[in-house]
Amino acid sequence: MNEPVRIPRHDGQDRFLDRLRSQYEAQGFEFVTQLNQVDLPAFFAGYQPDAVALKLGQNVAIEIKSQDASSSKRNLEQIRKLFEGHPDWRLSVAYMGSGTPSVTIPTAEPEAILWRVKEARALRDQGFRQAALVMAWSLLEATLQAMDNAAEAKPRTPGTVLQTLSMIDLISPDIERRARDLINLRNSIVHGDVSVEPSAEDIDLLLGVVEEALRAG
Repeated sequence: MNEPVRIPRHDGQDRFLDRLRSQYEAQGFEFVTQLNQVDLPAFFAGYQPDAVALKLGQNVAIEIKSQDASSSKRNLEQIRKLFEGHPDWRLSVAYMGSGTPSVTIPTAEPEAILWRVKEARALRDQGFRQAALVMAWSLLEATLQAMDNAAEAKPRTPGTVLQTLSMIDLISPDIERRARDLINLRNSIVHGDVSVEPSAEDIDLLLGVVEEALRAG
């Protein structure tokens, strides 16, 4: 048995882990944060995740980062390489946001979301690509909420939306990573950067995620 791994955490991270625990346990995983309760695989090579979620053939190592921890991207790529050749394990990077406004959003029907997808593509085709990209992110969050089968929900950060869609197997980890690369572009636009211009491919990626998730759900 490995020696206990002591991970210093603050209250916000503990609350975040509690939310992750609920999500994973609802999917039938065993969620472990005190890592002395499991023997980590040898291929981890000393890597210590913040938590693991265990289910036969679908084990997940969970790494928690702040929403703006872009400086750690290279380190995460090195960690991901540890999991190559081990199909029964994957790495999930969970991003903690800084909080969202206390408002609730009504749940949309899938047909209404798909209608708005057509509008977003029309904006793209007319050259209004900033507006189309922001709308695509909005539809992605609406899709997650529709899949949750909740009457209403609190706003979620873009990273949380992607993470949750991947966690419940509505999008692939590869698509999650590709879409996550567009978060900074989205943030620049919604916070007033009028100089950046998303590509049509950026918009198509997000709208494709919406359609894929709705089909899978």
